[in-house]
Amino acid sequence: MREEEKYMQQVFDLARKGEGRVSPNPLVGCIIVRDGDIIGQGWHNEFGKAHAERNAVDNVTDKNLLIGSTVYVNLEPCSHFGKTSPCSDLLVFHKVSKVVISNVDPNPLVNGRGIQRLRKAGIEVITGILSDEGEKLNATFFCRMKQKTHIETVD
Repeated sequence: MREEEKYMQQVFDLARKGEGRVSPNPLVGCIIVRDGDIIGQGWHNEFGKAHAERNAVDNVTDKNLLIGSTVYVNLEPCSHFGKTSPCSDLLVFHKVSKVVISNVDPNPLVNGRGIQRLRKAGIEVITGILSDEGEKLNATFFCRMKQKTHIETVD
C-alpha cells in the first residue's frame, strides 16, 4: 500500500467519527503529516461547527510545523463562506506544501474551486486517492449533490 493510501485509510476512519452528527454535510477527516510524522488530525464532528481541516490545524501544537507539511483529506477543502470560513484559505494561510484528496467536492459551491485556490497559491494537489472508497463513504452526500437538492444548507 502506497503512503498516500495508508494515510487516506486513516482519514476515512477519522471521518466516520462524525456519523450521525454532520448531516447534511459529508463525513470528512483530515491528517497533517510533517517529515513522516502525524502532527495533527481532526474530523468534522458536528453540523455547523469547524470542518475537519480546521480541527486538524487546531490540533497541531506548533503551528510552525504546518509550513511545508502535507495534508490528507477525503474531500476537497471548501472554498466558500458559510457557517465557517473556507478551509482552502486556511491551508494557504498556513503554507502547507501539499494536499492529498480522495474526492473532488460535487457541491456546486466548491466543485474544483478549493483545488484551484490551493494550486494558485503554489500548493501541490493530488486527487483521486482511494476515490471509490471516498465516494462510498459519502454516498448520500454525493447523490444529493448530483440531484442538486439541499445545496443551500450545506456548509
